[in-house]
Amino acid sequence: MKPLDEAAEETTEQRSFRRRIPGILTGVLLALAAALLVYVTVCMVQHRPAVFFGRCILQVVTGSMEPTLHVGDCILVQEGDPATLQAGDIITYVSEDLQTKDLLITHRITEITQDGSFITRGDANPVEDALTVRPDQIQGKYIRKLHIFGFMTGYAGTRKLLLLVVMLGVVAMAVHEVRSLMKIGREMREESEAEMHERLMREAIDKEKARLAAAHYQPEETASEKEEQP
Repeated sequence: MKPLDEAAEETTEQRSFRRRIPGILTGVLLALAAALLVYVTVCMVQHRPAVFFGRCILQVVTGSMEPTLHVGDCILVQEGDPATLQAGDIITYVSEDLQTKDLLITHRITEITQDGSFITRGDANPVEDALTVRPDQIQGKYIRKLHIFGFMTGYAGTRKLLLLVVMLGVVAMAVHEVRSLMKIGREMREESEAEMHERLMREAIDKEKARLAAAHYQPEETASEKEEQP
C-alpha cells in the first residue's frame, strides 16, 4: 500500500489535471478554428476551393445564380451519391464547356435524363446550360451559405491576409489572457485548499491531544527507567 501522503499527492495531481482539461480543450478548438480560417482565406485569395472531410467551401464569382446566390457568397458543398440528386437541387460540377473548361460551376438541376446525366441552369440564366452534366463531373451538392466568411469577400487579397493576421493576433492575446486568469484562479483554489487541509490537520491534532489528556494517558516506562528502579 502507498503512504497516505503519496495517495493524497496523486489525488491532488488528478484534480489539478481535471481543472486544466477545459483550458486544454478550449485551446485546441481555437487552434483548429484559426487553422481552418487561415486555410479558407488562402484558398479564397487564390480563387480555389477549400476542401476538407468530404466538404468544400467555394466563393461565388458570377451572378448566374442570382438571387439565390450572390457574387462573393461563400457556400458549403458536400460530396454525396449523385443517384440521390433530384431536380431542384443545386450542384457544383467541373465544366466541360469550352468557355468555362475545367472551372467549377454551381447551377441548379432542372431535369434528369434517362441516361442519368443532369440538365442544369443558373437561376438568373434564361436557358439551360449547353452541355449536360455526367455524375463523374459532380463535386457535390450545395448545402448552405457560410456567412462567417462573408467578411472576406469585400477586401482585396492582401487586405484579407492582413485582416486575418490582426484577427489571429487578437485571438491569441485573448486566449493568453483567459489562460492566465484560469491559472491564477486555479492557484488561488489550490492555496485555499492547502490552507483548509492544514487547518483541519491542526484541529485533528488538538482534538487528539485533548482526548489523551482527558483519558490521563501515561507513556510506558522505557527499559532504562526500569533499570534505575531499586
